[in-house]
Parts: sequence; structure tokens; C-alpha cells
Amino acid sequence: MIYELRKYEVLPGKLPTLLNRFGNFTIHKWAEYGIRPIGFFTPNVGAASNLLIYILGWENAAERETKFPKWQADPERARVWEETEKDGPLIRRVNNLYMQPTAFSQLDQGVAYGPSADDRKPYLFELREYDAMPGKLPSVVRRFGDFTIGCFKEHGFRQVGYWTPFLGGYNNQLIYMLAWESYEERNAAFDAFAANPERQRVFAESEKNGPLVERIVNTMLKPTGFSAMK
Repeated sequence: MIYELRKYEVLPGKLPTLLNRFGNFTIHKWAEYGIRPIGFFTPNVGAASNLLIYILGWENAAERETKFPKWQADPERARVWEETEKDGPLIRRVNNLYMQPTAFSQLDQGVAYGPSADDRKPYLFELREYDAMPGKLPSVVRRFGDFTIGCFKEHGFRQVGYWTPFLGGYNNQLIYMLAWESYEERNAAFDAFAANPERQRVFAESEKNGPLVERIVNTMLKPTGFSAMK
């Protein structure tokens, strides 16, 4: 499975219309073409408020290249787009990134990040994007796989998935997603992780020749009402 991370910069005041179009038309029409939406989110903290972020899943690049153009050429899609954009476009720009899962990505291993959303409130999701130092991405990925994901689990982190880009974006990134019940839970878990003596030892050892990560961008997200991931 490969994943497509899509970020829409929405024009001022147009986000409700865009969400309505996705929820009432697009995701249902996608089902006819076998397009798999993984999750839809809008920022809660850490990004501009006019973003829609979502993830699609594909068996491979060939499936994407076959199905997405057919969807884009659909006559009903063209009609709905014309109707919803009669007063102007909804989106300023689209950024899309193709990602491959790491060997330890929970989503691809069938590991659930939490119980069914039918019996709980929707989670907050945290999208974390690591820019590795030049040449250091393999070391970052190895540290996560060999140590960090286990330490995260020990401290109650709900891990959704881990990916590296293979088309678009930067080739030195590790991108992953976490799920939380609240900001309080999130902050307490990260504080405990940071204070963990074994974490401090492992990080010091892995960074004895310099830091592995140049920059971290994290965005707190809330799922839309029609998101499969909640």
C-alpha cells in the first residue's frame, strides 16, 4: 500500500462549502471508482485554519494513475464542481505527497490505534513531519523502529502510522501520525517520554556524531464528520 497525503489551502470563507462537497458528494462518488479515503482532518492547532488535510490509500502507483483521472473526468463531478464554484473557486492550491510505509507502520500491520469510534469521542490526531539532517534519514527511521515506537507504546502513545516520501515533498522526511484523547493526555505522555532515562541514553548514543533531526513540524488535527479515521 502507498499513501497520498493531500493538503488543500482553502480560500477565505470557503471551507464549509468544500467540506460539504466532500461529505455529501465526493467520498460517495469515490466509492464507485474504488478510491480509498483513509482520513480527513482540519487543523486544531499548529497550522492555518483554512486547511483541509486528507490521506488516500492505493495498492500501488499504477492504481492511482488509473483511477484518479477517471474520477476527474466524471461528468457528474464536473457538474457538481461547476455548481459549487459558481461564485468562484474554493481552493487556492493543492499540495500532494506520495508516501510509503515504514516496515513498522501500524496501519499496514493491521494494528488499531484505538477501539471503535462508535464507543468513544473522536480523537485528536497529531501529524508530525521530521526533516532529517542530510544523510541521517536512515538513522532516524532505524531509531524509531528499534526503540522509539516501543517507548511510545510504554508511555501510552496511540500510533497510527509512519511513512517516508517517495514522490513530492522532501526526500529526507519521516512523517507519522499519533492519536490522543486530549491535549492533557498528549502533554503528559510526551513529558514522560522525554524524561525516560533509557530514551535519553538511546538518543545520546544515536546523536554522538551530531543531531539526526533538523526540524519538526507538528499539526494537531480534528477529524471531519465524514472521516473514516476518528
